[in-house]
Amino acid sequence: MEDEMKNQANDEKPVNAGSGREAIGRPAQPRIPLLDVSALSEEQRAMTGIGASNVLRMLAHNGGLLKAWLEFGSHLMNGGKVPMRTRELLILRIALRSSCEYEWANHVPGALSAGVTSAEITSLAAGASSWSEADAAALSLVDDLCADNCASEKTWKALAATYDESEIIELLMLIGFYRMNAGLLNSLGVPVEPGRPRLGEGMAYEAPKIPQRPSSSFAAGAHAEAKPDGTWQLKFYHPAATQELRLVLALSEGELSGSLTNEAVEITVPVSEGKIQGQQVIFTTVMTKPYPITITWDGTIDGDYLVGTAKLHGAGSFPFDGTRIA
Repeated sequence: MEDEMKNQANDEKPVNAGSGREAIGRPAQPRIPLLDVSALSEEQRAMTGIGASNVLRMLAHNGGLLKAWLEFGSHLMNGGKVPMRTRELLILRIALRSSCEYEWANHVPGALSAGVTSAEITSLAAGASSWSEADAAALSLVDDLCADNCASEKTWKALAATYDESEIIELLMLIGFYRMNAGLLNSLGVPVEPGRPRLGEGMAYEAPKIPQRPSSSFAAGAHAEAKPDGTWQLKFYHPAATQELRLVLALSEGELSGSLTNEAVEITVPVSEGKIQGQQVIFTTVMTKPYPITITWDGTIDGDYLVGTAKLHGAGSFPFDGTRIA
């Protein structure tokens, strides 16, 4: 019975627990007008197409703070030790404890892509779930900090049993950053983008599956080396949105080079570390703006069809497919 209780996070605490005052109503409209996308810098416009346009259009009123905010957030997202699943679970808990609709709406897709199940998201919102010792300890840390800005001795002992010292410091920083974001988003009245779930709601989603290749001569030519040269129109499947990409590849003396373009956000990055192994093509792209992230693309070429998985380092793996158009 004691072990069972140990794995229960403090789900019975209400939103805004420990505030000692009546909850403050959230503004129905932005308190500072959102900037038009055309007024943003090239780097800022790039981010508006990858899932956080409204917060960016709000924070662009203070460009210096926006830059610092992006740098710190990028480190937590891509440079930390805490697993993506844990990070996204904690952000959702923070959104619930702070009644932050925008934070919830933007991180449900991220949680799903990190391996948090739809059932777990529903249970988290309902306050009725049992978690692993590591998850329960981290969620209790959110609850303590939201309630009284300090980890209790009970929570600290649970953290020390499942995380090392570096990870505990990162958890505290992570929770602090997203608690700050919640206050910022709530106070400014940043509106949720269309199509995102409301606070406490989930969204329909199935784990990504690599699309089926069309029938062709693949089996017959399985031992022949693929011909990657040309321009490919790709679709990259992510819970937040499917992205259209243009891939240009060239193979010369065994060296694979090229570029990958997302026209919607005006980003083009070079292909590096490219290689061909039979029908398999592997290459890397490194995006430096609006924040740094390395993506490893691992696909199979079947004539004019390319299908595979893109691994976003620190942010999950997702399928892609496409056809050669030139």
